[in-house]
Amino acid sequence: MFRIKVNTKLLPLKMCYFLLFASYGPIVGFLPTIAKQLGYSITTFGTSMTFMSVISTILVPMSGIIVDKFRIKKPLFLVAILALGVVSALFLFVPKAPLNMATTELKCDAEITTMTILNENNNFQTTSNTTDYTVLNHSDELIACKINCQYVELCGSDYEINNLNNQSDLSDLWTRTINDSENQNKLNLIYMTLKSKDLEQKEQIANSYVFQVLSVQINGTQILSPTCQCHLNTLCHIMNCSNDKIMDIATVTTYRGNVLSLYQFWIFFALVATYWTCTTVSSTILNPICLETLGDKSAENFGKQKCWASIGWGSFSIFIGWLVDVFSYNKNDKDYSPVFYSTILITVLNLGVVNKIKVVETNKSEGRWKNVRGLFTKNYMISFCVWSIFNTLFHTIVTHFLFWYMEDLVSVNNDHSQKAWLKTLQGLAQGIQCFGGEIPFFFWSGLIIKSMGYGNCMALVLAAMAVRMYLYTVIWNPAWIIVIELLNGVSYALGYSVKMSYVKMLSPPDSLNTIIGFIGFFDCIGESIGSLLGGYLFDNCGGVWSFRFFSYMSLLMCFISILTNCFGLTKESTTLKDDKESKNTDLKTTNNNTDQKT
Repeated sequence: MFRIKVNTKLLPLKMCYFLLFASYGPIVGFLPTIAKQLGYSITTFGTSMTFMSVISTILVPMSGIIVDKFRIKKPLFLVAILALGVVSALFLFVPKAPLNMATTELKCDAEITTMTILNENNNFQTTSNTTDYTVLNHSDELIACKINCQYVELCGSDYEINNLNNQSDLSDLWTRTINDSENQNKLNLIYMTLKSKDLEQKEQIANSYVFQVLSVQINGTQILSPTCQCHLNTLCHIMNCSNDKIMDIATVTTYRGNVLSLYQFWIFFALVATYWTCTTVSSTILNPICLETLGDKSAENFGKQKCWASIGWGSFSIFIGWLVDVFSYNKNDKDYSPVFYSTILITVLNLGVVNKIKVVETNKSEGRWKNVRGLFTKNYMISFCVWSIFNTLFHTIVTHFLFWYMEDLVSVNNDHSQKAWLKTLQGLAQGIQCFGGEIPFFFWSGLIIKSMGYGNCMALVLAAMAVRMYLYTVIWNPAWIIVIELLNGVSYALGYSVKMSYVKMLSPPDSLNTIIGFIGFFDCIGESIGSLLGGYLFDNCGGVWSFRFFSYMSLLMCFISILTNCFGLTKESTTLKDDKESKNTDLKTTNNNTDQKT
């Protein structure tokens, strides 16, 4: 019979990693697309995440100092987890930015009535706009639309209504409706029949689509081939159309005004800031709890515990992504409620698990601050902090902007089947990140670090990230990203294990929480730079050139890391050296014995 050995001491710790990151994964992964659906641009999102990083920059070292000084690690951890569930519940009530803006111009004169749709949504590539122009402006399809228009006065106050003597005069019917106080509220219900208008080259305007109005119906009165004695020019908003292409073009997806004046934006910003605070504090405290529980075996066993975080993140990202697509079937917008309901449920379970964890509180040390200051003056510590900044910066680019990039790819391909199951595809991408990449490398990280050393592992992490981001730029089908995400094991999981075990090795006695907090401070610097710079580049240069730029930057930092190792600016563990020396000694002893026998 097979016997499975379970370390009951570490079981609550594994479950806590699983549940905590199962609650992180869906929200953090889908947050960029949630912001996009709420009506905010990629620049707005990137800038907002920069402020989140500033918050983390302050909280990470502060939480480490607080738990080392006051020894309240477990109570603070419980409060942060509870707040995660509360904020997730409040996310269900976040309002969208006001997007019902006029994108259509209605013109009527004595000869013809036209409706012009202005496409102000800048897509991933201009090829989609060209395709839309060809399809819409050279089609004989009759299109039925319902629109609402702004009130405008026609012909001045001296205009006399002709009681529809001219059956095709739209201005007559328009003026009658405005003057009738009972019908003013019904003016927004205007039904039209359209067909595309053939334009001369000089009349064509970029990203605009012109249609001839064949009929107009207002308050039950229909006019065929409408014209206007008095020139009519007003802005309208398309409420519904029989042609899906028109709806895609006329729908405003991004708020074009100043978001700082919107109460909707501040509600969203406040909740994201609170959520980011909770995730920062909880993850900052959980890592030293794990390292202190493992003791001297943290270098080889930390990854084995952290892999349960990847299992939770990956499995729930796939499952929740599928649920979002199921709940969103036949809906214009994605329904993200499963993301937040799952987090609430997981939080309740996690509170019970955390109570089972035995937390070792740090002893007070008189020379702790002197040891910490001395450590950060060492060359190997300075080079490690620089590596940590850039490693986090590149990981932030992937975390914040990959899903946005995938949506742009689907938009360019104009594949409705991909769009319908996009959240499932994105969830699968996160699942492959975890199951295909992170879990194996978290599990093997101890062996890899022992065989390669810390310095070589740091260079390998940057090289893998450079290859990963470059591959994003050479694909057109977003399904290939699932294969690329296998590199997440080297670029993230190995890097994270190197970072934590390296910090544990360097930390003076009774200062592990403080050192992890300060390393988190440098991580937050990288995250804030990545969020701000990434948002600007993706908005102005597009996803392809932005990922390619960061790929080249990662490759450059890889070469710098190799040079750093050559000049001895990376400190290797004494245990690793002892292991190598003992192996060399055993080898020499064996060779000597062989020589004696010979």
